[in-house]
Amino acid sequence: MGRGKVELKKIENPTSRQVTFSKRRNGLFKKAYELSVLCEAEVAAVVFSSSGKSFQFASHETIARYHSAIGLVQPESIFNQPARTAEVKLNEAEEMSRRGGDPSVTFQRFTNVMINEAPST
Repeated sequence: MGRGKVELKKIENPTSRQVTFSKRRNGLFKKAYELSVLCEAEVAAVVFSSSGKSFQFASHETIARYHSAIGLVQPESIFNQPARTAEVKLNEAEEMSRRGGDPSVTFQRFTNVMINEAPST
Protein backbone atom coordinates (compact mmCIF):
# COMPACT_ATOMS: atom_id res chain seq x y z
CA MET A 1 0.00 0.00 0.00
CA GLY A 2 1.56 3.29 -1.13
CA ARG A 3 1.42 6.71 0.40
CA GLY A 4 -1.27 9.15 -0.64
CA LYS A 5 -0.46 12.23 -2.68
CA VAL A 6 -0.02 15.46 -0.76
CA GLU A 7 -1.75 18.51 -2.18
CA LEU A 8 0.92 21.17 -2.63
CA LYS A 9 -0.41 24.31 -1.04
CA LYS A 10 0.68 26.46 1.88
CA ILE A 11 0.06 24.92 5.30
CA GLU A 12 -2.01 27.50 7.15
CA ASN A 13 -1.40 26.26 10.71
CA PRO A 14 1.98 27.75 11.80
CA THR A 15 2.81 24.86 14.14
CA SER A 16 2.08 22.24 11.49
CA ARG A 17 4.02 24.28 8.93
CA GLN A 18 7.09 24.41 11.21
CA VAL A 19 6.93 20.68 11.96
CA THR A 20 6.60 19.89 8.25
CA PHE A 21 9.49 22.23 7.42
CA SER A 22 11.75 20.56 9.99
CA LYS A 23 10.90 17.03 8.87
CA ARG A 24 11.25 17.77 5.17
CA ARG A 25 14.49 19.72 5.70
CA ASN A 26 15.97 16.79 7.60
CA GLY A 27 14.73 14.41 4.88
CA LEU A 28 16.34 16.57 2.19
CA PHE A 29 19.66 16.62 4.05
CA LYS A 30 19.48 12.85 4.58
CA LYS A 31 18.95 12.30 0.83
CA ALA A 32 21.83 14.68 0.06
CA TYR A 33 24.08 12.71 2.42
CA GLU A 34 23.00 9.40 0.87
CA LEU A 35 23.71 10.73 -2.62
CA SER A 36 27.18 11.85 -1.55
CA VAL A 37 28.00 8.46 -0.02
CA LEU A 38 26.46 6.19 -2.66
CA CYS A 39 27.73 8.07 -5.70
CA GLU A 40 30.83 9.72 -4.24
CA ALA A 41 29.33 13.02 -5.35
CA GLU A 42 30.03 16.37 -3.76
CA VAL A 43 26.68 17.71 -2.63
CA ALA A 44 25.66 20.98 -1.01
CA ALA A 45 22.23 22.20 0.03
CA VAL A 46 21.17 25.47 1.66
CA VAL A 47 17.65 26.00 3.00
CA PHE A 48 16.22 29.24 4.38
CA SER A 49 13.19 29.12 6.67
CA SER A 50 10.36 31.62 6.38
CA SER A 51 11.93 33.48 9.32
CA GLY A 52 15.20 33.82 7.39
CA LYS A 53 17.23 31.29 9.37
CA SER A 54 19.60 29.30 7.19
CA PHE A 55 20.39 25.59 7.35
CA GLN A 56 23.09 23.91 5.31
CA PHE A 57 24.54 20.56 4.38
CA ALA A 58 27.80 20.06 2.53
CA SER A 59 29.66 16.86 1.82
CA HIS A 60 33.44 16.77 1.71
CA GLU A 61 34.79 20.20 0.90
CA THR A 62 31.99 21.21 -1.43
CA ILE A 63 31.63 24.77 -0.15
CA ALA A 64 35.37 25.44 -0.47
CA ARG A 65 35.37 23.91 -3.96
CA TYR A 66 32.40 26.08 -4.97
CA HIS A 67 34.12 29.23 -3.67
CA SER A 68 37.25 28.28 -5.58
CA ALA A 69 35.22 27.71 -8.77
CA ILE A 70 33.61 31.15 -8.62
CA GLY A 71 36.87 32.85 -7.73
CA LEU A 72 36.14 33.52 -4.05
CA VAL A 73 39.45 33.04 -2.23
CA GLN A 74 39.34 31.90 1.36
CA PRO A 75 42.06 31.41 3.97
CA GLU A 76 43.59 27.92 4.07
CA SER A 77 42.08 27.30 7.52
CA ILE A 78 38.57 27.38 6.06
CA PHE A 79 39.48 24.70 3.49
CA ASN A 80 40.66 22.39 6.26
CA GLN A 81 37.49 22.66 8.35
CA PRO A 82 34.68 20.14 7.80
CA ALA A 83 31.35 21.64 6.80
CA ARG A 84 29.14 22.39 9.78
CA THR A 85 25.42 22.97 9.94
CA ALA A 86 23.76 26.12 11.17
CA GLU A 87 22.47 24.15 14.17
CA VAL A 88 26.04 23.32 15.23
CA LYS A 89 26.98 26.99 14.94
CA LEU A 90 23.89 27.97 16.94
CA ASN A 91 24.82 25.47 19.66
CA GLU A 92 28.33 26.95 19.80
CA ALA A 93 26.88 30.45 20.09
CA GLU A 94 24.53 29.36 22.88
CA GLU A 95 27.39 27.68 24.74
CA MET A 96 29.48 30.83 24.34
CA SER A 97 26.59 32.88 25.70
CA ARG A 98 26.29 30.59 28.75
CA ARG A 99 29.99 31.17 29.47
CA GLY A 100 29.49 34.92 29.27
CA GLY A 101 30.84 35.43 25.76
CA ASP A 102 29.25 37.19 22.82
CA PRO A 103 27.13 34.62 20.90
CA SER A 104 27.32 36.59 17.66
CA VAL A 105 31.09 36.05 17.45
CA THR A 106 30.67 32.46 16.28
CA PHE A 107 28.52 33.53 13.35
CA GLN A 108 30.61 36.60 12.58
CA ARG A 109 33.76 34.53 12.37
CA PHE A 110 32.20 32.39 9.63
CA THR A 111 30.24 35.03 7.72
CA ASN A 112 32.90 37.74 7.83
CA VAL A 113 35.42 35.46 6.18
CA MET A 114 32.97 34.80 3.35
CA ILE A 115 32.08 38.50 2.96
CA ASN A 116 35.51 40.02 3.54
CA GLU A 117 37.39 37.57 1.36
CA ALA A 118 35.38 38.34 -1.79
CA PRO A 119 37.67 39.11 -4.72
CA SER A 120 38.19 42.79 -5.38
CA THR A 121 37.43 44.05 -8.87
